[in-house]
Amino acid sequence: MNNQSNNRGLSRVFIGLGVLLIVMGVLFFVGQAVGFDLGPFGWPFFVIIPGLALSGVGLAAGGPTGERITPLGAAVTMVGVILLYQNTVDHFESWAYTWALVFPTSTGLGQIVYGSLKGRKEMVTTGGRSALIGTALFVVGRSSSSLSSASAGSGLDSTVSAGLWHW
Repeated sequence: MNNQSNNRGLSRVFIGLGVLLIVMGVLFFVGQAVGFDLGPFGWPFFVIIPGLALSGVGLAAGGPTGERITPLGAAVTMVGVILLYQNTVDHFESWAYTWALVFPTSTGLGQIVYGSLKGRKEMVTTGGRSALIGTALFVVGRSSSSLSSASAGSGLDSTVSAGLWHW
C-alpha cells in the first residue's frame, strides 16, 4: 500500500511539472506573438524555473518521492545556471568540465538541502561526499582545460596535450 501511495505522489508531481511547462510554453508563445523579447539572456530561465519548481515540489512531497525529486530539481536548476553563464559570456566550450557541476555536485547539493530540512543526517553526509567529488572533478577539469589551452598557444598539439592532461 505504501508503494502505491508513493507512485500516486510521484504521478502528481509529474502532472504538476507538466502543467508548469505547458503554462511556460504558452507564456513564451504569447510573448513571441506580441513581440516581447527575452533577449539573449532570458531563455535559460526556462530551465532554471522548472528546476527550482521541481526542487520545491520534492521538498514539499517529502518521503521517498521527495528524496528522489529534490536532487533531480537541483540538477535541472544547475543546467539552467550553467546555460545562463555560458550564454552571458559566450563560453559554451566550458561543457568540457562543467558537467561535473550537474552530476554529482548539484545532486549532492540537493541531497544536502533535503537532508538538512528533513533531519536526514545520512543524506547530508552522502550529498556532501557527492558534492565534494563533483567539485574536485570540476576543478581538475577546469585546470586541465586551462593547461591544454595554454600549451596549444605555445605550439604544442592541443589534442595530444589535452589527452595527456586528462589521462
